[in-house]
Amino acid sequence: MAKVTLPARVIQTEEGCTASIENLELTGEGTTVDEAQADLVEKFSSWIQTCEGQETLEQDLEAAGYPGVDEETELELVFGE
Repeated sequence: MAKVTLPARVIQTEEGCTASIENLELTGEGTTVDEAQADLVEKFSSWIQTCEGQETLEQDLEAAGYPGVDEETELELVFGE
């Protein structure tokens, strides 16, 4: 099974934390890093389900710079600095 890694990061501000995935317009927010990451994971999962329902997941990921995704591909969200 192929795997595609999507890099994500968390930015801390005075108001809290914001997590985002490179090249996708998805963000998670929270008062802590863990909360922001958990919120992003939840939103990412929901986004995947929506895309699968519309049969656009592969095209949307390719447009964001993640080619080669199909129904057998494992998507891995990795948080970095």
